[in-house]
Amino acid sequence: MIRNIARRRSDQYQLDPLVEEAPLPDFEYGERRKTQGLILVYVAEHQAKGQFLTIAKRLLETGLIKPSALDLTKSLDQKPPQEIEWVKVRRSVNRLSIRDLAGAIIPAIHYHKKNEGAQILIAVDDMTRLTPTQQAFWLAVFDHAQVLTCASEKKAGVAKLWWRMKEIEVPALSAEASAEIVRTYITRTGMLIESPELFISHVVKQAGGNPQAIYDMVDDTAKERVVNKRQIREMRHQAGIRHLDFTPAMIVGGAFIIGSRYLAIGLGDTALYIMAGMAAAVFLSLRFFLFRGAGRAN
Repeated sequence: MIRNIARRRSDQYQLDPLVEEAPLPDFEYGERRKTQGLILVYVAEHQAKGQFLTIAKRLLETGLIKPSALDLTKSLDQKPPQEIEWVKVRRSVNRLSIRDLAGAIIPAIHYHKKNEGAQILIAVDDMTRLTPTQQAFWLAVFDHAQVLTCASEKKAGVAKLWWRMKEIEVPALSAEASAEIVRTYITRTGMLIESPELFISHVVKQAGGNPQAIYDMVDDTAKERVVNKRQIREMRHQAGIRHLDFTPAMIVGGAFIIGSRYLAIGLGDTALYIMAGMAAAVFLSLRFFLFRGAGRAN
């Protein structure tokens, strides 16, 4: 979706998320047109500091933020954005706190929305690790930009963030779509595989329709010179493992056994008391092995 948006001719700044250095726009400060189209900022970082650094970098490249706003020398304000090398200024910008970065980013996107009549689209790979403290900075960004993001779980501490967003459930990929992704990756990277169809079917099964799991497995095996059948069979991923929660059954079973023992004592039924004791011994043994297996899985 991000790649399709970036191809639009109306975009002022085109961004290919698979390329580290995207093409830079050819303009200077103060020469932007009215209704100039969408500006896309793609953020692959998972940590909040890295996310705000990426946003600052993109806004600096597109000329929406002046270098002096990021505590850089004022002489850089006179240079066109494409002449500012991020490698040379990154260390200085990296010294800024998230609060300082937000203090430079938020006014810039607010000015762009107010004066240019277009919002900035910020696409963030993952906000699962966001903390309540960092939430305040992102809420300020939400007021002036359109944010698209993903999260594997919605933490209660950042509930205000989720209230501001429209939630879209992403279903698991179909087996056909997963297989097509693996085939495309093999073709593009030129992987040498002893049994390609076995490799594809095994990755699809282990991934369970999770795109990240597919990437993890194919990227890891791509490092091998030749992927043989033994390596294929040994590939495992947590996404493809199905778990059965025994907790309710364990609680009900334990309560039943304890209750049976007290009932046997109250009725004076020796046979029931012995059976309850034996059941308790079996329960404790099963509990030991179940917890041991859960520990290995974790």
